Amino acid sequence: MTVTVVSPHGGSVKARQALSDRFCSRLSTNDFLNRRVVSYQGNRKTPGLRWMKYKEGFSGALVAHLIAQENPCAVLDPFAGMCTAPLIAAGLGRRATGIEIMPVGIRAGMALAQAANGLSRNDFDKHASDLKNAIRTEDSASGLAFPHVRITKGAFSDRTEQEIARARRFLANMRDEGVRAVLDLACMSVLEEASYTRKDGQYLRWDRRADRPLRASVDLGHISSFNAALERKIDEITTDFDRLREQFGGGRPSLVNGSCLELLKDIPDGEFDMVITSPPYANRYDYTRTYALELAWMGFGQDAFSDLRQKMLSATVENKTKRDALAEFYGTHREAFDRAVRMYDGQCAIREVLNILEDRRDELSNRNVLRLIEQYFFEMALVISELGRIVCPGGVVIMVNDNVQYHGEELPVDFILSDFAEMAGFRCSTIWHLARGKGNSSQQMARFGRQELRKCVYRWVRRDDG
Repeated sequence: MTVTVVSPHGGSVKARQALSDRFCSRLSTNDFLNRRVVSYQGNRKTPGLRWMKYKEGFSGALVAHLIAQENPCAVLDPFAGMCTAPLIAAGLGRRATGIEIMPVGIRAGMALAQAANGLSRNDFDKHASDLKNAIRTEDSASGLAFPHVRITKGAFSDRTEQEIARARRFLANMRDEGVRAVLDLACMSVLEEASYTRKDGQYLRWDRRADRPLRASVDLGHISSFNAALERKIDEITTDFDRLREQFGGGRPSLVNGSCLELLKDIPDGEFDMVITSPPYANRYDYTRTYALELAWMGFGQDAFSDLRQKMLSATVENKTKRDALAEFYGTHREAFDRAVRMYDGQCAIREVLNILEDRRDELSNRNVLRLIEQYFFEMALVISELGRIVCPGGVVIMVNDNVQYHGEELPVDFILSDFAEMAGFRCSTIWHLARGKGNSSQQMARFGRQELRKCVYRWVRRDDG
């Protein structure tokens, strides 16, 4: 396969073309891979994984397929999302670890692990019935009202606010931690359905009936009451209960809530022989915004939202640089950090795109895109540098990611990250691209024409001499 790089602005493509010439022979298709398998779509009918609409991730079917192909002993996902990879791997009897900075995903993963490993079906049924009865009562539970932040105010009707408050009161008084975890997930997973909001890429769409000023709104049609949505979710969980044990009952994964930019540093050399992961894409999506209802449900206040956004991998225009803070964090034990600096500084394709965009910064929709690109790739260089130490010789990294485009200039994320991987001691064996990529945004399409961007799955093998 030949990939010819072009710049709609007539800028230099020398570095990107050199990268393309080097890696295009690794590009291939894989009949197993399609949009459904490499995205949340594949989990819509999967017991447990369908309980929460966590769209940032891949399917359990992909993880099971990869583990069958590679037969690892220990699996790591440093961007675990709702913990699909560690749950599937542990269910298949592997030692599995997931690291995820979004507490929503960790809470979902822990609840699934609880439900699959020893939770009493009778206890769940009893407490679920009691919860439904508690919500149907007409008394006030104002002391446990939904803890709104700015972005969530006006998201619910008065009736739904009361039903949520009663559910929160019931959960606060529960003593059975396992059942409480599953019921808490059930409640959290129906917040959107019972609200005047819907997740839409990097935004929340708001219904015109919401009690808040809106620049733009839509009619979302029928909006369920919290109670009705929860009853349907509990029925779904009950239906899945036995199958969940079959799928995830082979063991509990280790799930850690935190940033892999900090936590990978403490993992011993050669600890894992397989990594399956999908980092946030460099696409400006702010997950603290799209999961605002769920984070507020968990008690995140306004300052906590800002702190979480800053600690996440830099993929939004709001992120400030973390480079100095990470250098200080690594202190004197900074071999992996210094290697990441060399990897990033030696990557000419990134600088080529940044130079073009810098010359046109007045035309950019947001000038902080320049900082986003710089920080995203530096932080990914640090992650890959650490993986070069953590993955044992012969071990494999599988990564799902998409290429991106800013102001018409494509960033070949697949080639750039694979270049980082080879500098960190891996050999890029294959870059599987989906038969159909994704289109650029409507704004860029209108200005620069349609340009299909590759959606890819990379396979890197740790060299013995790395």
